[in-house]
Amino acid sequence: MRIAHATLTPLRLDLLQPLKTARATYPAREGFLVRLVDEDGRVGLGEAMPLPEFGTESVEVCGAMLGAWLSSLKGQFLGDSVRAIEDTLSPFPREVARGDGVRIRAQHPAPERPVPAAEHALELALLDLLAQRQGVPLCWLLAEEARPEVAVNALLGAETPQALAEEAKAAVAEGFGTLKLKVAGRSIEEDEARVKAVREAVGADVKLRLDANGGWSEPEAKRALDKLGWYGLELVEQPTPPDDLPALWRVQRRSPCMVAADESLGSPEALRALLTVDPLLGGGPAVGAVVLKPMVLGGLLPCLVVAMRATRLGMQSYVTSSLDGVVARAGATHLAAALPSGALASGLAVGRLFSNEPPVHPYKPVNGHIRLPEASGLGLDPKVVG
Repeated sequence: MRIAHATLTPLRLDLLQPLKTARATYPAREGFLVRLVDEDGRVGLGEAMPLPEFGTESVEVCGAMLGAWLSSLKGQFLGDSVRAIEDTLSPFPREVARGDGVRIRAQHPAPERPVPAAEHALELALLDLLAQRQGVPLCWLLAEEARPEVAVNALLGAETPQALAEEAKAAVAEGFGTLKLKVAGRSIEEDEARVKAVREAVGADVKLRLDANGGWSEPEAKRALDKLGWYGLELVEQPTPPDDLPALWRVQRRSPCMVAADESLGSPEALRALLTVDPLLGGGPAVGAVVLKPMVLGGLLPCLVVAMRATRLGMQSYVTSSLDGVVARAGATHLAAALPSGALASGLAVGRLFSNEPPVHPYKPVNGHIRLPEASGLGLDPKVVG
């Protein structure tokens, strides 16, 4: 495929109410929308929504890198395969096959530091274009037997126990079978009151997961889970600081529920350690699951590699957004459909948190699931998404 035109548009997503995590409070998200147009007029969409607190580059660096990359792409023939996309995204010049069989050098400005959000945006737009050219949904480029729908959890954002209980009941009434609640950043007693209110509101059959965003020390995590484990937890995401894998392992070994590594995956060193059988960790996996954030890991293809390696080590995987827009969430949904297992609900039902979410698009959850559109590529209308 040849890139005839490429544009970069600033994107701002305003939250209906600020979302508080153990790391920060977010009133809005800022990033960029990428549009790539091929020689036949097809439009591939990508999104960059940097989150430096989770290991990405800054908004300024992301925009500068994307601007340079898009300028270099215009007029280039990139080939029509996933491998050609991987070569295009490489920081080193590679030879790629031209339409007439001649091999040319594809070279783009190499970043001085990791820029996973920018890489995510460019990769997603290229995959969207490639899938449209092949006439298949994007997930078919990732797995031959991708699932047609993905189970998703509801993220609860209210602060008080009473408001959380009402929000939880409303989510269950909509068909969600898994609820997620942010913890840490407050006292354990406050968190217990919030968790208790949700569990009592929805009953024992609804799955309840917690996300500490690395906000507990190891002793705090152990003490918190001793208390909160009584409320029938499915799992807890990143209970300890991201760079302390031994603490994560020790918490997992005594936790009443599964522990999932999230922010730890944002560090290349920690990610390599997680995907290696370490005899110091008893020769087994450090955690029960890994949380795949395409915006943090640099795209769908790197996430799929992590998921495959995690599966071989006995870990499950699921996908969450980084409070992204509909384009990034669409790509993440296709990734979730292609994972080795769909046993754990993915965290992709966050559109309701934004005041300027497009009113109509195919990635709205219904009965706790997102059904992938049958259209080729992402199946998004470029005129609708911004």
